[in-house]
Amino acid sequence: MGQCLADHRSALACSVFSGAVILERWFTLRRFDFGRDALLERLRKLLSENKRESAITHCESLRRPIGRILAYLLAPTAQDRAAGREHLERVAFRLIRTETAAMNHYLIVLGTIGSISPFVGLFGTVVGIIHAFKAIAENAGGGPGVVANGIAEALITTALGLFVAIPAIVAYNGFGRKVERISEDMELCAQEVLDLTGAR
Repeated sequence: MGQCLADHRSALACSVFSGAVILERWFTLRRFDFGRDALLERLRKLLSENKRESAITHCESLRRPIGRILAYLLAPTAQDRAAGREHLERVAFRLIRTETAAMNHYLIVLGTIGSISPFVGLFGTVVGIIHAFKAIAENAGGGPGVVANGIAEALITTALGLFVAIPAIVAYNGFGRKVERISEDMELCAQEVLDLTGAR
């Protein structure tokens, strides 16, 4: 009984912690997300009209990491501009990698919780069933009622493990895909802006 109670508390703690991480990542990734197509269409229009300053202002007004990266590519320092397009691409790639690392922050925690929670629950179940069989051995004439509560309590730990693991794994996969999409969109936008500005 004591082991099952400890497992229940562990499952509850993992559930609360993973829930907090899920909420934190959800709000954080909203700050990184942006509409790639709408942004590029706006920049194409401004740059085709030779309104580079307006394009820079628009990027800065996004209040997103992509805005800062594109604003840099639209107005690089004289030294960076002289270094050529390959240098600008490397700088943009480093900036995007930095932002991608920030987006991936804490995701490993969700993956770990999702992976180990079923095993923690299974461990509690196995221990509970062992205790149930010990009760059978000690009370041979007691009938099924002697161990029914112990087995039921043991199976609850498996259910709790799955209760913790399923949302954590779903969130881990969903957030991971979102990070990949945002990162890809940032790279595509950076390449497009370099093309539009005629960087060589």
